[in-house]
Amino acid sequence: MAEIYPYLQFGELYQFITEQQVAVNVHLPLDGKWFPDNPEIANTHSFFIITDKPSMGLDVRLRNTVLHILTSFLKKTDAIIIYHCDPLDGRGHLRHAKFNRWFNVINAPSIEKQDRQVTVNDLKIDESGNVFRTKLTVYASILLRKNHPDYDSAISLFHSGELDKTGKL
Repeated sequence: MAEIYPYLQFGELYQFITEQQVAVNVHLPLDGKWFPDNPEIANTHSFFIITDKPSMGLDVRLRNTVLHILTSFLKKTDAIIIYHCDPLDGRGHLRHAKFNRWFNVINAPSIEKQDRQVTVNDLKIDESGNVFRTKLTVYASILLRKNHPDYDSAISLFHSGELDKTGKL
């Protein structure tokens, strides 16, 4: 196994400190919004990372630690993880590309990642107070074990539906 940072687990929250003294929180909260009409797919978690400051440069141990947390979580449970890249700052596509690069180095052939782009409506307010609609592209990924009991249903539902999923994300 690649070198990782030691981390603490508090339920679905994982915490560690990098060599650069960046505090990293990896959240995997149970999240019923992903398959609300399919309660049989109950163990679905969102995934996001919060840091107290940006890291400087490439930190392979940070990547390895996050991947270790995700793969361990999926291997220990019948969980499904869904990750969507925050698009509000216009950098969602960069987050998606980075997560893809990270996942490409994962050494867990039993775990699968599939991607989807979703268009959502967003309301903006200009300087004059006028409200107008804009469209945002949200990049999302689903991670689950290939032998997950709800694999076929979860993959099908993840990729199905209208392109506009306003309110789902």
